[in-house]
Amino acid sequence: MAHTLLDGLYYSNAYRLLERKYQGVGVILTLHHVVKASDASPFDINRLLEITPEFLEQTIQHVIALGYDIVSLDEMRHRLVNQQFNRKFICFTLDDGYIDNYQNAFPIFKKYNIPFTIYVTTGITDGTAILWWRCIEKIILQENQIAIEMNGKEECFEIKSLPQKREIFNKLYWHLRNMPLKPQHAVVLALMKKYQLSSEELCLNYAMSWDMLKELAQSPLVTIGTHTVNHLALAKLPVEDVKKEAALCRDKLSQRLHVDANHFCYPYGDVSSADNREFKIIEELGFKTATTTRKQVIYAEHSSHLHALPRIPLNGHYQQQRYVRLLLSGVPTGLWQSAKQHVQLIKRRN
Repeated sequence: MAHTLLDGLYYSNAYRLLERKYQGVGVILTLHHVVKASDASPFDINRLLEITPEFLEQTIQHVIALGYDIVSLDEMRHRLVNQQFNRKFICFTLDDGYIDNYQNAFPIFKKYNIPFTIYVTTGITDGTAILWWRCIEKIILQENQIAIEMNGKEECFEIKSLPQKREIFNKLYWHLRNMPLKPQHAVVLALMKKYQLSSEELCLNYAMSWDMLKELAQSPLVTIGTHTVNHLALAKLPVEDVKKEAALCRDKLSQRLHVDANHFCYPYGDVSSADNREFKIIEELGFKTATTTRKQVIYAEHSSHLHALPRIPLNGHYQQQRYVRLLLSGVPTGLWQSAKQHVQLIKRRN
């Protein structure tokens, strides 16, 4: 349905009529993995975080042709604070610090000599974080049956066929995603023990090494940002733990890479993972900006919300330049926000 609606907006040229209203002053783009199509995850939720190197390069060419300035987060902040909007801007941001960012994305950014940001989760680099979404992917792919504790009892699922594996992955993903952190980790660690997976090995298979990060940090194109130690949903943590997750990550990046990692990114970044409490904490810790995964272009008024900045994802399910053009226009996300506000207004009246 989403593809159909977007295609209708694009091919009817309806988005052009609305672009002036919704376009904003710039866009922060979200990326996670940049991998070959043959290496993409078979599971929708993980695959939406993966784009190909070819799509990344085409997107860079596209935004340049559209007349956008591709800028660093420091330059974006400068333009917002000083209300300098004579030219539209784009920021490329990549979350977590995966090895494919170094192998596949970095060479493309260097080729075009354009700036980008890597938000680093130090626990992934160190092998101490729990990549639970990759854990369940690996188990489901290698097994024909999975047993997992759900709602206080052990559930067993047959996962022999790919459709079965996809169905159970989605079920387990959202079950774990919505759990409190301690029970979530207990369930995942029990799965790892049962199916003989190493949390450290899983991280290190996906993570950039410190040497790779050091090379990136020495490039004038790269901004190293803070993405916490353990990639936890901060809204589920006590205040002091939120502060530790952010401050310890920044301190370690400073010590290991000799950078000031003063731009922050909230793990997961949706409203259930980061909201006003977290925005205030991150601002009080002295970060210059902080980004969410709330889907919206940047407007001039975001100069007053530098620690709650929205982004637009480059989504693995929408790797066509017509979708990039639509998302840069701000029309799909603007219409969606308007529709939500209208529904909320009706509810209040009733």
